[in-house]
Amino acid sequence: MKTVQTIFCNNMAYGGVAYTVWELLENLRGQNLRRQLWYIGGDREVHRNYHRPAFNNFLWRASLKIPGTQAWQGWIVTQLAIRDIQAGDIAYVWPPYNLDFIRRAKNRGAIVVAERINCMGQTCKAALAQAYAHIDRSLPAGSFTQDWLANEIDQMRQCDYVTAPNDFVKRSLMEAGIEHDRILETSYGWSPERLSKSVNLIRPERAPVFAFVGSGIVRKGLNLLLKAWALAGIEGKLLIAGRLDHDIRSICARELARPDVQELGFVRDVASAYRDADVFVFPSHEEGGPQVTYEAAGCGLPSIVSPMGAGRIVRDGREGCVIDPFDIEAWARAIRSLAHDRGLRQRLAENASMRAQDFTWQRVGGRLSEIFDRVANGEKPIAAPSAFRN
Repeated sequence: MKTVQTIFCNNMAYGGVAYTVWELLENLRGQNLRRQLWYIGGDREVHRNYHRPAFNNFLWRASLKIPGTQAWQGWIVTQLAIRDIQAGDIAYVWPPYNLDFIRRAKNRGAIVVAERINCMGQTCKAALAQAYAHIDRSLPAGSFTQDWLANEIDQMRQCDYVTAPNDFVKRSLMEAGIEHDRILETSYGWSPERLSKSVNLIRPERAPVFAFVGSGIVRKGLNLLLKAWALAGIEGKLLIAGRLDHDIRSICARELARPDVQELGFVRDVASAYRDADVFVFPSHEEGGPQVTYEAAGCGLPSIVSPMGAGRIVRDGREGCVIDPFDIEAWARAIRSLAHDRGLRQRLAENASMRAQDFTWQRVGGRLSEIFDRVANGEKPIAAPSAFRN
């Protein structure tokens, strides 16, 4: 039996990437696969017998008060994990990646698979440079240095396989020199149980409610959405579920002050945001595979998204609109179209809900299990199932 040794040098506190790790591992199944999850610590209420935290909750919480602890905590996690790796195991590594660990795992006979939660840095840098230039600002100081970019490419080249949760990630890997047959096409997903109170709803007749779910940052394109919302001039409401950073507040103060824009801040119960909405909007500039888009579709919301924000779930206009995030007039037209046509919203919502059934975490985990089974048995990984493709 092969062991999938998942190395996550972060904490498993609620939300973010930790939630994705949790769902993928919980739904990973296979007759020849056994799970191990190595991580720093966290305060999840539910723990499994395959969880291997480096620190108990008390020590983990105490360490949060000490600046700069994550680096040495991550080092401890990798040291614990490397001792447990056997020849033939799959070392499933998540960012931040550790090149020394990757090499040592391969020396012990492991098959190293890197989870690529975003595009490669060079692609990210180009996309974000354009986004910041649009607001007459430079990229934040210290981001995407040449040494960092070179190290990232070296990390991926040293791995046996790298996942690609959308076509943009796949393209960025190939541009970085990763061979096609080393790229595993995957996706992220959504949980019907977690979002149960917002699934299969009959939404009331009302002035339509549009919802943005995610960090309120330039990378997610929220500034462009707010400009498009003001230009659309519809009767309705825009909900923003997520914390806003200083850049967004400074350049969009007028739009944020509008009475038809409502800030919700960080929303732990994200199902409530989808439940209260009629349309999902997400003009992101760079994503690996936006979980929120899968969740919105699962909750029966038509979407207006950027190509990066579409993931593998919005395709051919059957579940919503895919629009360049910089085309503010096109965004405004799409907002007006969905605001004024309830029948269109219903048709797109039905299509989105049906499409989302292929992307529950159970199905996503099952497909990843098949990929790992083939990798562990030395077989050529199959092309992504049709449900993974746009």
